[in-house]
Amino acid sequence: MRFIKWYVALVATCFWATAYGQEDMPIYRDMPLHSKGELRVFAETAAFRGPQNLTRLEVYTLIDARQLQFVPEDGKYVSQIDFELSMQDSAGNPIVQELWTRNVSVANIRELKQDGALVRDIIALDIAPAPYKMTLTAEDIYGDISGTCEGNMRVRRFEGTELVVSDVIFASELKKAESAGRFVKNGWRVVPNTTRFFRTGKPIQIYFEVYNFKVMPDKPNDSFVLGYSLLDTADVVVKSYPAKRLLKPGESVVKTEILETEGLSGGAYDLQVELFDRGTREHVRHKRKVFLLSDENENPQLTEAQQEQLRYFQTIHHIASEKDLSMYESLPTQATKMKFLYAFWKKLDPTPGTPLNERLQDHINRMKYSDDTFTSQPGKRGSDTDQGRVYVKYGPPSERDYTTSASIGKAIDTWTYEKSGRYIFVFFDRRGTGVYELVHSTMSGEIYNPDWQSTAF
Repeated sequence: MRFIKWYVALVATCFWATAYGQEDMPIYRDMPLHSKGELRVFAETAAFRGPQNLTRLEVYTLIDARQLQFVPEDGKYVSQIDFELSMQDSAGNPIVQELWTRNVSVANIRELKQDGALVRDIIALDIAPAPYKMTLTAEDIYGDISGTCEGNMRVRRFEGTELVVSDVIFASELKKAESAGRFVKNGWRVVPNTTRFFRTGKPIQIYFEVYNFKVMPDKPNDSFVLGYSLLDTADVVVKSYPAKRLLKPGESVVKTEILETEGLSGGAYDLQVELFDRGTREHVRHKRKVFLLSDENENPQLTEAQQEQLRYFQTIHHIASEKDLSMYESLPTQATKMKFLYAFWKKLDPTPGTPLNERLQDHINRMKYSDDTFTSQPGKRGSDTDQGRVYVKYGPPSERDYTTSASIGKAIDTWTYEKSGRYIFVFFDRRGTGVYELVHSTMSGEIYNPDWQSTAF
């Protein structure tokens, strides 16, 4: 079977959704961020050694200028973006707040609308290594729209005596710098690839730094060995690059690399940097997630985890209308069903035109959470239980209350949702096996039985 372009985009979206993880898990994720709001913004970070035991955190932003409102000024068209960046500690206390403005000018609005233009920016913070919540808001002043990126992160420590590798910057442009500039680092022009998406068959360009080499002046040929590999979602090496032996230039080193991706399928990978100090025998590894997009005629070989995601993509009976389900089930071939599903999810995408379909991501996360969490009978998945169906359809409840009825001696699990109103779902462990049945709800279209206790046996 040959997969067409929209299917490849689907697989890439699913990979990204898995990388973000379950919606209820408070995990610190080293991933690009995408915004909520009318203005679509992407944000990415990379951490390096800073001054006085601090870490230098670089924050990169990316905005498609076609979203912006431009006004005429001095024979050109200009737009203004106001940025606000806030870093909060684990207790919610604001540690850093930065405000800045970026002006964008174009000569021809028509060409901009046809060809597009990407607005990239960068800001650097010197901050103590610790967990943080980052909030970045970009506002189009003339268009009066904004978007906000939020995410939890752990800012790494680079001071000390142990050999350590900085974060890797995935670059859309990487070359020797001829002059100073916004994206120039240590003599290199490094323009970040803020989404970390690369096309298969095209090279991955990276920049990183290594700190805390033990310099041995009596050994002029003291060296280290540097290698790279790509690992799939099962942590299996799928491509290795020849290791290089390099002389130590000093206590630290700046490295750039161009890594070919020929022969690889589309999907999510970990790029692993591996370093061995031949003098001290220190051995370190550092990983960072990267995404490859396939050509439209490529047939990706899906891992077991990816096949599971595809099953979640195809499981729409909890959320689709009867009309959509009937149409889907009447389609004669797998190809026509996949095309229908692509259109179905695209219709639900709250931010069309971005690489990530947030509604599909939520659905995948809810399906996985339900399968992993809710008890069911043999041969039945957790997502197909009453609790699983409700969780997949409505998401996590605002409140959840476990009780044991004194009169009937069995467990009751009551979920409360506050979505344009207050609704409850009452689940009853009728048989005492941990399988809860829905016996009453105030949500429209669900079973309504306020006297359920009198009829539950």
